Amino acid sequence: MTVSYSETISSSQGGVFIKILLLWRGSLYKLVYTDLFFYLVIYYAFNISYRSLMSPQTRQSFELVVKLCNEMDKSIPLSFILGFFVAGVIGRWWQMYLNIPWLNRISFLSYGILTGTRENFEQARRLRLSMMRYLNIGWILLMHSISEKVMHQFSDVKPPDETEEGNSAGEGLLTRIRYVMDRLAGTNQMAAQLHANSKSRSQKGIRYLLESINRCTRVRLHFPKLVTETEIQAFERAESEYISKYWRPYVPDYWLPLQWAVLLCKKAMVHGFCDPRSMVKLMEEIEDVRGMMQTLVIYNEVMIPLVYTQVVIIAVYSYFLLQLFSQQFVNPKWTAEALGRLTNTSVLPISTGSEHHHGEVIDMYFPVFTVFQFLFLMGWLKVAMCVMNPFGDDDEDFHTLEMLDYNLEISSRCSEAPPSQFPEGLSEASMEWIRRSPGSEADSLFDYLASAESEFRQAGEPSQEERLHEILAKPALRQRLRAGCCLHCGSSGSGEASPDAAGGQLRMKRLIRNGKTPSSPALQPLTSGV
Repeated sequence: MTVSYSETISSSQGGVFIKILLLWRGSLYKLVYTDLFFYLVIYYAFNISYRSLMSPQTRQSFELVVKLCNEMDKSIPLSFILGFFVAGVIGRWWQMYLNIPWLNRISFLSYGILTGTRENFEQARRLRLSMMRYLNIGWILLMHSISEKVMHQFSDVKPPDETEEGNSAGEGLLTRIRYVMDRLAGTNQMAAQLHANSKSRSQKGIRYLLESINRCTRVRLHFPKLVTETEIQAFERAESEYISKYWRPYVPDYWLPLQWAVLLCKKAMVHGFCDPRSMVKLMEEIEDVRGMMQTLVIYNEVMIPLVYTQVVIIAVYSYFLLQLFSQQFVNPKWTAEALGRLTNTSVLPISTGSEHHHGEVIDMYFPVFTVFQFLFLMGWLKVAMCVMNPFGDDDEDFHTLEMLDYNLEISSRCSEAPPSQFPEGLSEASMEWIRRSPGSEADSLFDYLASAESEFRQAGEPSQEERLHEILAKPALRQRLRAGCCLHCGSSGSGEASPDAAGGQLRMKRLIRNGKTPSSPALQPLTSGV
């Protein structure tokens, strides 16, 4: 989930390498330009001082320092240390990506298994929907504890009845200070955020988080409600029991909704929605998801040893500290001549290179090769530091919010499976051969699913304005708007001229506000359901 440039290299024609080098987002230049700027400022401060401000005696002493640093910077095995470090970090980064749970497999599997008969197709749909809700809740709770993007996505959702007085700038600053202090004290990222929110808004942390998930438009585009009130109460009971037993802040268990999903699998077999073998298959898939989540938690908590990271950082920065002096322009012959005129004696120039070097130098006003070396080695280090925690806000970090959108969409569409998605004449199969278990009539599964469905109807769908705001936040649509795609009026059947990107967004907002849907073919997939 790094910056994509596959379209840039889709052709092997000449000039491809220039297009790649001119990319800015996620580029080497964006990583190192600040460090390079300060490096050149310090470099030229010494350079100008040597040329214009130093006395001949001081210049001669500076030349001795340059000679010493030129000999010392070759003794640091920087390429070996940095290469080994970067290889380990990149391998760790790739393993973390491979262990991110994607819900497409279990979504398709649940649709294929949890079917039922013609009499309970609706119950099977509700069952699939609840199972996918639980998997998404577990995914969000996991990412909320390790991903900054997901954490801020659900921590910044304000309740509709929250007043402006409760959101003052002073209170927001205090919340941020509490969060930073908890993090400095070693508190888990999620616990620190919940602790800050609970104190600033006088609400229980777990309820506030779960209600924020329900309020999030990103979620409501696919599920009317992700967590029902009874499920929030179950989390609150788990929180109360955990605090009373362990006497430390409660971090919501990502595996708790997965446990509910496993229970739904057992109830599905009891009510005849699947056979025992299919039930085991579903449980194995849920266990695979849980195992990947646990692997991510371990990778997040067990970092590369700090001492190794410090060794690499010290090696790189000490090397370039030596380079600040060893790569300076010095002219020992010019200094010797100035000293000779000052003392009326013959002074030999200091040899800053090999034994056969007698002070002849090439005056390079810009350190070209030093800058290249800085870009290579410092860029190497910066890349390693960026991907060491791939759940942050850097360009090369994982796009967890886009992953969340994908999981929500694929799980919602597979669990709902409306007839409009299928060709005419291809109807749902009725699994009449699967029998119910004795005593299934006494089970309360159908009542539980009906209660959840009732909450979904009360929650309703997001408004058109909310849909518009979320749709315009998608990168794919922003790119189309930048390209000036056509946004037709949608009224009385006549379209208008294509506006530019900014005008397109304003017109789209105006159309949605007036209850009209843009009719551009390019935007129909993104505005479906608006």
